[in-house]
Amino acid sequence: MKTPSIFEKSLLCSYFGIISIPFVRTSAPSAVYDSAAQRELIQGLLLWCEVMGFALITGASGVGKSLCIRRFAADIDESRFAVFRVPYLTSTVYGFLRLLNRALGLDFRQHTTDLFHAAQQFLVTYKSETGKHPILIIDDAEGLMPPIADVLCRLSIYDGDAEDRFSILISGIENLLEVLLLHIIEPLRSRFSYVHSLKPFGLEDTQNYMAHHLQMAAAPPDLFTEDAVRLIFQTSLGKPRIINQLAISALINATIKRHPKIDAVQIRSLLAANPLFKSFQEF
Repeated sequence: MKTPSIFEKSLLCSYFGIISIPFVRTSAPSAVYDSAAQRELIQGLLLWCEVMGFALITGASGVGKSLCIRRFAADIDESRFAVFRVPYLTSTVYGFLRLLNRALGLDFRQHTTDLFHAAQQFLVTYKSETGKHPILIIDDAEGLMPPIADVLCRLSIYDGDAEDRFSILISGIENLLEVLLLHIIEPLRSRFSYVHSLKPFGLEDTQNYMAHHLQMAAAPPDLFTEDAVRLIFQTSLGKPRIINQLAISALINATIKRHPKIDAVQIRSLLAANPLFKSFQEF
């Protein structure tokens, strides 16, 4: 999708008399809506830091897992913990270890064994050298392959398993569980000290979420009618990403067609006209 130009943004803002475009992904973690389910997850992760080891977050695509991880990383005590993000973009052990070494700021090594030992040595000695407990965050890990799961497990095996010198947080959509439930993954599966499944919004959270975004943009609180909000909830199944997608599309359409407010009729028209929304449940 093309990013709106400054001129296009000004048209959207001026038409509705708002100071910014709501429902976009540019908000700082501290400025986003604080749902009960997300607060529970973030609190759980902060408490997990006291336990350490492995943690697992699952949930449907678009429910806000990555956002919660961003907020968790922003809230963590930086005097006690150091966060390293590992982009999970490869299906090979060699490729993953290269990404891991890069995320840790280590020099390139040609051989898989050297990459593994360099990463493990860095992680197991990091706290003794800096005073901070390292946490690896692997988001979008639904493509996790058994050989890489084995590498993650073996990284944490040292000194007779006497203590957790670093922690690993793995997050992915629900089919990640299909891999973790394989018999050969049992050594990794048994190491999770905290597991959480993030659920979508209910109707009340969807209403509050949309009201929050409108308030942040200084938009009229009734810009979306009650029936429009209810239909957006029913269509999105409470997934924040799809709520944003529907709401932004509705704002654009309303600007083009000069509608002062957005009601359920416009949302239904949007669902019928946009090919990307054909897979959404219609009401």
